[in-house]
Amino acid sequence: MLETHFGLRRRPFPSSPDHACYYPSTSHEQALQALLDGLADGEGVVALTGLPGTGKTLLCQCLLERVGEEVTFAFLTHTHMPDRAGLLQAILYDLSLPHEGQSEQELRLTLIEHLVGRFADGKRTLLVIDEAHHLGVDLLEELRLLGNLEGNAGKAMQIVLVGHSDLLLTLASPRLESLRQRLVVRPKVEPLGVEEAADYVLHHLRAAGGSPEDIIDAETLELIARRTAGVPRLLNQVMHHALRLAVTMECPSVELECALESLATFGLVEESEAVEASTPAPPVIESPRPAPASIACRLFVAPARSA
Repeated sequence: MLETHFGLRRRPFPSSPDHACYYPSTSHEQALQALLDGLADGEGVVALTGLPGTGKTLLCQCLLERVGEEVTFAFLTHTHMPDRAGLLQAILYDLSLPHEGQSEQELRLTLIEHLVGRFADGKRTLLVIDEAHHLGVDLLEELRLLGNLEGNAGKAMQIVLVGHSDLLLTLASPRLESLRQRLVVRPKVEPLGVEEAADYVLHHLRAAGGSPEDIIDAETLELIARRTAGVPRLLNQVMHHALRLAVTMECPSVELECALESLATFGLVEESEAVEASTPAPPVIESPRPAPASIACRLFVAPARSA
């Protein structure tokens, strides 16, 4: 229904990270390049931090897409592990290796044998751990030891820790001083600025086959860009809900009322603001002097940003 109403090929604002929809913001590109450079330089452990919803998981997908086919990777997305054995099992499982019925030391030796064997064949293994802020000191120390496996040509396993800023607080523990000293690459992904947030919305609408100027006006676009504080997850949620509201209300585009109601649903405006927007405004007697072009207005005529 939504796609038909707005002439789209697919849902423009996905509910889960999709690297096909990646928007190359300045902060995201800088963070991604820092990770790629760190891995290319042979760092054993690197870290990526950022606020919830800023696109860290999506950056992980983009990273894995760019590291090359010669790299085998494990991507852990659940980090509530009880102990070191649980961590080792999770890694082995994601690498499609035996992981059941073994003691902790047997699990460790199975993983080390695999890593060293691949490294001897000139192949690298990359471990990406999302939600790494849930990891305790003991598990992070285990990862440090795994990241120490190396030969003359570099590290047998490289590790990317991805999480909220709480990860840095855990790394401040005196017990992790050795890991902290090795963690020289630790970019932080930031929310989008207002202009990039607006361009993010236009990018997704275009990528889905739509004509942004027919779907949302500049004033509504800039309101959403500002009220979501440039957090991609919020932009996705607010825009998807606003599009659905427009369909329900049989509006040809996302009008200000739809945007305010959607923002109110996610607690980004007061309910009273949404109600006020639905109240007809009094007629304007005299037209004011035209205002300067807004940020969003300029973006409608700017060339689309490509990844």
